[in-house]
Amino acid sequence: MRGALDVRMRPRSGTVVATAAAFALTAILLVWLAVNSLLGPYAGTPRRQALAVASIVLATIGLGVSVGVVVTALRRRRRLQEHMRPGELIVGFFPAELLDADPDGAPAAPRAVRLTLTNQRLLVHEPEQDPNPKISLEHEQITDAIDRGPTPSRGLRRCVLYELALRDGDVLRVRMDAGTGLDFMRPRQQYLEERRREVRALITEAHGPTPSRPTQALDSILVGGRPTVCLLELDEHYLRVVGEHSPPLADLYYYFHWEHMSVGELEPAAVEGLPEDWSRLRLQFHDASAMVICGSEETIRRVRDRAVAAGSVPLGTASSHAGAV
Repeated sequence: MRGALDVRMRPRSGTVVATAAAFALTAILLVWLAVNSLLGPYAGTPRRQALAVASIVLATIGLGVSVGVVVTALRRRRRLQEHMRPGELIVGFFPAELLDADPDGAPAAPRAVRLTLTNQRLLVHEPEQDPNPKISLEHEQITDAIDRGPTPSRGLRRCVLYELALRDGDVLRVRMDAGTGLDFMRPRQQYLEERRREVRALITEAHGPTPSRPTQALDSILVGGRPTVCLLELDEHYLRVVGEHSPPLADLYYYFHWEHMSVGELEPAAVEGLPEDWSRLRLQFHDASAMVICGSEETIRRVRDRAVAAGSVPLGTASSHAGAV
C-alpha cells in the first residue's frame, strides 16, 4: 500500500465550488465599486477613475480565475467519467491529506490527495494529475471508517482524522478540513459502513412485470434503461431492492419473496467495463419476471446462499421439475 502512494503530490485545500464562488463574488463586488466610482457624485476625479480602472482589472482577473476553476473541474470530471464503470455514479469529491509513517515508524509528511467516492468504490487520486486512481477500493474492502475526531494541523486549520480499516489489515489514515469532514460524514455512513443484511449490486437486466405490482414493468428500476446500482436488503423472508435514484414510495414494490424465487449459478459477469473477477446471478420470479445482478464474487455468492437457505429453488432444479411434470 505504501509503495502505491509513494508519489509527489502538491497540497491543495478548499473545494471547487467554494473557490469559484469566492472569486465570482469578489469580481461582482469590484464591478459594483467600479460602477459607483464612474457614476457616483464624485465621478471624474483622478482617484475615482484610478479606483474604477483597478476594480475592473481585478474583477476581470477574478472572473477569469473563477471560470478557469470551473472549466478545470469539468475537464477533470469528464476525464474521470471515461474511467467509470457501467452504473457507476460519483457521489462526491473530497480533498484530503493521506497520513502515513516511514518504515522506521516516524510520522511522514502528509500527502495531498483527492478522494472520489462513487456508488461502487472509493478512489484515491493525485490532485491535478492523471485521473487514473493511485488506489481503488471496493466498498466491501473497507471494513470500517472510523471518525477519530479533531487532529493537529498547521496554522489555524481545523481538521478531523478518519481511519479506513481495510479487509487485508491495512489502515488508511486520512486528514480533512473540518468542513470537508462534515460533508464526508453522511456518504461515509451510507457507503463505507458494513451492514449485516445489506449489500450493493449492479442490476444489469430486468424483464417482465413487477411481482407485487403486475401493472409496473420490472425494468422501471433501471435508470434510463441502463445498468443501475441498487441496495439489496436480505431480509428473513424476502429480498428488497432499494433504488437510490427513486422516491422512497416507489421502492415499496421492489420486494421478492425467497420461496417464490428461482436462482441461477454464479457466472462471470462478462460485461465490458466491469472487473474481470466480478460475477453475475440470474433471479427469476414466478416464471414471469427475471433480474440479473452483478458484483464481486463474494457479494453475489452471499445473495445466492441467502436465497437458497431461505427457500429459493436453483434454476436447474426448477426446470428439471417442470420437465418431469
